[in-house]
Amino acid sequence: MLQHQLFKHPSGMWKCTVCDWQWNSKPRTECPGVTRYDWGCHPDHLKDLVDLHKRNLKPKKGASPGGGIYSMRRCCWTWLYSVKDCEIDNPELPSIVQWDNVGELKTVGQLKKINLAPSEDTKPRAVAWVWDKDEEWGVWIPLYHEDDCKWNPKDTWITKTQLKEKYLLSDGWIKRIGEPNKLLDNPRYRNAPAIKLYSRKRIENFLADNAEEYAQWLDKRDKHIAIFEANREKIFAHRNAIKEQTKLCLKCASGCSLPDGFFCAIHPMGLIDMPCRDFQPRDD
Repeated sequence: MLQHQLFKHPSGMWKCTVCDWQWNSKPRTECPGVTRYDWGCHPDHLKDLVDLHKRNLKPKKGASPGGGIYSMRRCCWTWLYSVKDCEIDNPELPSIVQWDNVGELKTVGQLKKINLAPSEDTKPRAVAWVWDKDEEWGVWIPLYHEDDCKWNPKDTWITKTQLKEKYLLSDGWIKRIGEPNKLLDNPRYRNAPAIKLYSRKRIENFLADNAEEYAQWLDKRDKHIAIFEANREKIFAHRNAIKEQTKLCLKCASGCSLPDGFFCAIHPMGLIDMPCRDFQPRDD
């Protein structure tokens, strides 16, 4: 700091020929040695360190400020530097854009809302500056394009029933996946078993790791379904015949219940043709 080079204006104001500031009475402060400005009144070519940071610039080594702004509240100086006396701060920083001109570029948070995320080796196409109270000069927010991102949907919970309905997994496949990620109390029945919840990402990663085997399983399953659909009527007719015959056997005089199961005196090895022609109702 220097001593003010003061002269008294005919109007009675005191003015410094160095900092170009004026007072009503003779000042006792020191002179900054450069022109003093009010906030927002300095020339466009002079920038403070925050504005320089927004442009990825920093003062060159040994550069002197071209002006200053004094904060009465903080009792400190904010120095202003000419853009001509500055150099690039971070050569690897992507292109800088303003928030009102980002176009189709999106932040990581915006991409997350549409189930996208940049890969680890994906570099942002541009950056935009935001103020951060924890950082002295703010921070850069990377911006990405959707074409440079991968599909990354939000993780959700899937029940065992949904595994069978949505992913067509059998009990054997579910057993291979392992224990559920989470157990949830049954909201309807207090004494019922806990609901098993699986991470959707975990399931899809597991299926991706076993993609070839999973594809073969689906193909085999489709063949079984095709056979079932082609013989649906016969299969259900056979099932219904077994149900009806079971009812008759329980009412037949030739049958009795043993510790090892049901026994028929006429057909001890089991019935071959249905319905049974030897049915005789029991006497009450």
